[in-house]
Amino acid sequence: MEVEIISREIIRSAAFQRDQQQKTFPLSLLDIYIGGQTYTPIILFYSTKKNQSNNNENTISSLKLSLSKTLARFPMLAGRIKGNFVDYCSYNNGALFVEASVKASMADFLKNPVLQFLANLIPFPDIVLKEPLETAVQVAAQVNFFSCGTGIALGFSFLHKMIDGATMSAFIKTWAASNEGTLEKLACGSYEASSSLFPPREISSGYNLISSETPFLVAQGKQSSSRRFVFDAMAVSNLKVRAKSQSVPNPTSVEAVTCFIWKYAMKATSTCKSLDNKEVVGNGKEASCVDTKWGSLLVHIVNMRRRIQPPLSEYEVGNIFWMSCAYHEASDTDANLGDLETILRQSLLEITNDFIPKAIGEDGFETILSSLHQLGLAYYAKGSESFIFSSWCNMGLNTVNFGWNKPIWIATGGKPNESSMIPNIILLMDRASGEGIEAWITLDDETMNLLENDYEFLEFASPNPGITLD
Repeated sequence: MEVEIISREIIRSAAFQRDQQQKTFPLSLLDIYIGGQTYTPIILFYSTKKNQSNNNENTISSLKLSLSKTLARFPMLAGRIKGNFVDYCSYNNGALFVEASVKASMADFLKNPVLQFLANLIPFPDIVLKEPLETAVQVAAQVNFFSCGTGIALGFSFLHKMIDGATMSAFIKTWAASNEGTLEKLACGSYEASSSLFPPREISSGYNLISSETPFLVAQGKQSSSRRFVFDAMAVSNLKVRAKSQSVPNPTSVEAVTCFIWKYAMKATSTCKSLDNKEVVGNGKEASCVDTKWGSLLVHIVNMRRRIQPPLSEYEVGNIFWMSCAYHEASDTDANLGDLETILRQSLLEITNDFIPKAIGEDGFETILSSLHQLGLAYYAKGSESFIFSSWCNMGLNTVNFGWNKPIWIATGGKPNESSMIPNIILLMDRASGEGIEAWITLDDETMNLLENDYEFLEFASPNPGITLD
C-alpha cells in the first residue's frame, strides 16, 4: 500500500510573530532525567464517507491554522530543547506538519488492518530520535488522505522528552477543539506545577534515571514483534468478575485486563525458559527441564496528576508519571487473577500513599533515586522477567472530534522488529466505540508465538479484528 508524501512544513505558533521576546522554560527534574529521546506514535482514523463535501485543500488550510492556535496555548511544546531548557523563541520553533496521500480505500484497509503499514502514517516511523535533541521538533503530525475521500488518518509523533500520555491527549484534544471552533472551552497548557513540584537538580553529566540500561527495560538482543488484541465489553466485564477478591472487590477494567495479560505472558515466558533449560543427553533423548525459580515484575506507568493532592489539571505539561512495581513468583504459572489483582492494587496504592507525598516534598530527589534503586534491587535480587504496562484509557481520545465526528479507530505504530524496540511492553487504550480495551503487546518472537496461540488467552482476547466504517 503506497503512501505519497505531498508536503512537509513547520507550522509556527500564532503568538510567535507578535511576541518576539526571548522565552525559555526550565525543564523539570522528571523531564530532564526521565524524558526519553523517542517519539510516541498515535494514529486517529476518521471516516469521511458521509461527508462528500470534504475538500482536501480546505481541510489542510483549517488544520494548519488551528494547529498554529494550539501551539500558542502550548508554547513550551513549540520550542526546541536546549540543555535543561526549552527555547521557545528560537528561529525554527513550531511543529512539523506533513500532508500525505494513501493509494487505497480506508474501508479496504480497515477490514484486515496490516499493523506493519501503520508506520507509513506517522511522521517519524523509526520512533527513536535520529537527530540532535536541540534541533528536534516536539510535535509532528501527518494528515493522510485515503483515496476517493474514504477517510482521513491523523498520525502523530510526540517527543517523549517532556510529553507523556496525558500531555499528548491534552494537545490533541485542544487542536481538535480549535479546528472544530470550540477552542474557548479548553484550558491552556501549563508547566508551572511540573517545574515547581519537581525542580531540576544537577546530577553527573549524561546520567539518565531511565535508559536502555535500566534493569526493568529488558535487555535488547532478541527479535521482537508487536500484536494487537481486542477485549470487548463482555470480555472485560467477565475479567473484572474473575479478578475480584476479598482484598479488592472492585477491580477496574484496566487492572483486570492488565492482570490477565500478565498471567498469560508469564505462562508463555515460563514455557520458553523451560525449553531453554532442557538438555540433550547422549542417547538423543531430551533431559528433564531444570527447575529454575524466577520472578516476574509488573511495572505499571502511573499518571500522578490525579493522585497528587490537590490533583493537577490534565493540561499540566510534562512527564508527570512514575512506575509502580508488582512482583509475583512466576514459577507458579497458574496464578489466580484475584491474587494478581491484589498485588497490582497494592503497588498502585504505594505510589499514591507513600511515593507521591515524599516525591513532592523536601526530600523529593532522594525519594525518586531511592525508588529506582529499589526497582533495580527487585530485578537483580529475584532474577525477574519484567513487563511494562502503560494505559491511555480514560483520556478521552476516543471522543476527539476535528469536525469529522469521533474516530472510528485509534492505533499506535512504528517500524516492527527494530533493534530499538523495547520488548515486554504493553499499551492499553480505549476502543473507539468506548466499549472494551485494545492491547498492543510487544514481546520477543518466541514468547509472542506461544501467547497468540494460547487458547485460554484467546477466549477473551481477539487478535487484530477488522474495523467497520459504520
